[in-house]
Amino acid sequence: MRIRVLVVLVMAMLLAGPAAAEVLPIPPGWQIERAILLSRHGVRSPQRSAEEIDRNVATPWPTWPVPPGFLTPRGAELMRLMGRYYRVLYGGRGLIEASICPLPNTVVAWTDIDQRTRQSGASLLTGMYPGCTNPLLRNQDDFTVPDPLFHPQPTASCPMDLAANRAAVLQRIGGNFDSVLREYGPQLSLMQATLCPPGLAAAGGQCGLRSEPSAVVAGRPGSVHISGPIGIGSAAAETFLMESAEGLPASQVAWGRLSGDAELRTLLELQRLAMDLEQKTLPLARQHGSNLLAQISASLQDGHKFPGLLRLAEPVRLGLLVGHDTNIASVARLLNLEWQIAGFQPNDASPGGALAFELLKDRTGRRYVRLAYYAQTLDQMRRQTVLDFENPPGLVAVDLPACARDSVDRACPLERFIAIANEAIDPACVTVKP
Repeated sequence: MRIRVLVVLVMAMLLAGPAAAEVLPIPPGWQIERAILLSRHGVRSPQRSAEEIDRNVATPWPTWPVPPGFLTPRGAELMRLMGRYYRVLYGGRGLIEASICPLPNTVVAWTDIDQRTRQSGASLLTGMYPGCTNPLLRNQDDFTVPDPLFHPQPTASCPMDLAANRAAVLQRIGGNFDSVLREYGPQLSLMQATLCPPGLAAAGGQCGLRSEPSAVVAGRPGSVHISGPIGIGSAAAETFLMESAEGLPASQVAWGRLSGDAELRTLLELQRLAMDLEQKTLPLARQHGSNLLAQISASLQDGHKFPGLLRLAEPVRLGLLVGHDTNIASVARLLNLEWQIAGFQPNDASPGGALAFELLKDRTGRRYVRLAYYAQTLDQMRRQTVLDFENPPGLVAVDLPACARDSVDRACPLERFIAIANEAIDPACVTVKP
């Protein structure tokens, strides 16, 4: 490929970025062959209507510029900036074309069917290659049924039984929510005061967190939802985060009732808790993440097995799977992955962030898989920071615990990675052939 960038120079500049950023260099003599990125969509509006979400608050929520659950124009621009950075990063590493349009099939985005994921994929590719037609943007043709990569459905072999899944969640917290509600009492109190400040609470009737009991209930088909204070608080905290990332002034984020980012992070502990229970309870993670992890493993081994490719000889070099935070959470749980981007909760799949699986080859031809997490910091989102080698997004190398003994330069031998993935996957829940 005709890469018109000095790889060593660019990587040196990348490494000279902010101290909080960590991007591992390619080991001397190694090459990068492929990268599969599991990305979350960008900043979106609340997923429920104003009438629904206003039930739990004393003051109506702000009006958003798009329908519920849609990517906002600012969210699209932030994804474009991430795409621009991926071109800097992977162009500098010699993976993709840095200065001309890529060859057909080499850069592909496969997205979920929601507007926010399709538009996020389009924005990523536009940021990478403005004016180029060669990057492929694909999604499932049938919009009437969920894409099983991102939203697996119950099947005879993988029934996703609600009673069994509810029992698995409750087992993690001692059989009921009493201990959790005590442990997260400070966060819940802060959330209650934010949603329904003293003096305003009466205007909302059953205002705040007390409008429904804590329980594990049915969510989407095959999934569970935590109702009650944790569920209400989780949804509200994520909306506060989206407001901040959307660039609202601090006086308007959470109606101006938070003292700063520290209180926002405190409230986001409720969102992290709900995500952990709903997506990272192991049986649920296997049900919801096996298709994706099987797809990622297959694409790393064979670049012709990425969804949406044309029938050409060229394999994918950079494949983007654009879905949701739930997808990243499920895969992360299957592999026991951990990371943290400055300003966010540990293991948070923040808007526009991506879990990267990078295939490397050493001097002898042996292949390795190395993991990383890339995401804009909240401050970069608010400022719409242009990302490049001098101003990279949040970057962190992600270790694979099960490969600790076999790791070389924090990279796992491909055959060992595949074995680990296969052990984590529930084959009965793999319903999509890569």
